[in-house]
Amino acid sequence: MDCMNLRTETKPNELGSGIEVSSLEGVVRVGGWPRVAASVLGCCALIALGAQVRVPIPGTDVPMTLQLLAVLLTGFALPPARAMCATLLYLACGAAGLGVFVPGSAGVVGPTGGYLVGFVVAAWLLSVLKGGSRSGFFRLLAAGAVGCLAVFVLGIAWRTFWFAGDVRLAIVTGLLPFAGKAVVELLLATTMVTAVRGLRRVGAGRRT
Repeated sequence: MDCMNLRTETKPNELGSGIEVSSLEGVVRVGGWPRVAASVLGCCALIALGAQVRVPIPGTDVPMTLQLLAVLLTGFALPPARAMCATLLYLACGAAGLGVFVPGSAGVVGPTGGYLVGFVVAAWLLSVLKGGSRSGFFRLLAAGAVGCLAVFVLGIAWRTFWFAGDVRLAIVTGLLPFAGKAVVELLLATTMVTAVRGLRRVGAGRRT
């Protein structure tokens, strides 16, 4: 059963009035907790895989990776709580020394730590804002844009602190080289999700 669908029932309280009580019955409906765990672990692994695709950029210590694309797909694919869990699990694995961060990265305590924290915020925000399964391309695009913004705002803020308040240096080395790539990843992720949803609707229509 899906942990997003809790059955509620009305039980009398001490004053005799009815109150709604969430029931764990049916919490694991389609595939159970293994399905929930697999979705979180799978998205965590996707982000880790994206970190291994590393292209150094001249003039900055921030490499070009596919992590943002993986975070966007995570937010699109999972409910808010699971999206946040997947990104937090990724940070926990990195902090535990499992080698999931970009090779050579100092993790959250390094100059790119703000982006990592931004992944958690972005995945959660995107998942909250994306709407239901019938949300259109532009609704998804807007939600993804907010996610991207969260990553860069936190990333630049942390780099500004790291560079002793030099906002210009933080932007030049942490935003400008990656803005175009972020737009491409946003469009790609949104298009992929829209296409998959369309195929699912077509398949559902054929079965009925």
